[in-house]
Amino acid sequence: VERCGREAPAAAQLDGALAVFHCAGIAHRAASWQDYETHNYRATLELARRSCEAGVARFVFLSSVIAADPADAYGHWKLRTEQELLANHGGHAMNVIVVRPALVYGVGARGNLERLVRLVQRGMPTPPAGQARSMVGLADLCEALCLLTEIDPGRDRVLTVTDGEAYDLQRIHRVFATALDREPGPARWPRWCWWLACAGYDALQLKPLSGKTWQRLFRGQVFSNAEICQALSWQPRQCLEDVAAAMVTEMMAEATG
Repeated sequence: VERCGREAPAAAQLDGALAVFHCAGIAHRAASWQDYETHNYRATLELARRSCEAGVARFVFLSSVIAADPADAYGHWKLRTEQELLANHGGHAMNVIVVRPALVYGVGARGNLERLVRLVQRGMPTPPAGQARSMVGLADLCEALCLLTEIDPGRDRVLTVTDGEAYDLQRIHRVFATALDREPGPARWPRWCWWLACAGYDALQLKPLSGKTWQRLFRGQVFSNAEICQALSWQPRQCLEDVAAAMVTEMMAEATG
């Protein structure tokens, strides 16, 4: 295994490589349209081109389920990258596999999940259920990716990875509250109060009427993992309840350390 970090792999690293897993890109932070295009789109296509020239047999691109229905620059460039990779290399010597993970949880998780843990720690009241969404554990995702070095799932596939569960905001809140030794309590605020609170937060972030916070908390989308389970003879082994305590312990230790 050759790990390249933030630098593109050298030619010597690509020569003789059986597979390239491309996981790099901008995520979990604000970025301009141009930055997404440069780092998440063009850099990926350039690495795929170099990999193909080096004779790499399989190129695995970590995309996101957001690409299924992009609503922002991140999702737009994920989908555009998928399309270009499959158009440029589909049916050729290098097999392109696009992996679309759902929201990833596990020790070291950042982004919206970390923010939610902090809010629950500070006494966030139990929210209404909201729409359900798919998620996947980090260990399960890594296991599925490793199987792609051993099993041929077929040419030029787009595979969605989830743990097979459906999580709404109320369930996620309850899981993290339990991990923090807090009583979740009943949902007392009506939905319109939550909508106002989300709108107020957007206004503080200089994004009035954007609805982004409401969508992040309450908008859901459930995806099937049947295709990857069948292609790799794989089954997820964990759910959020299994790893929430370890996640919270790591986040609290980092905050105090």
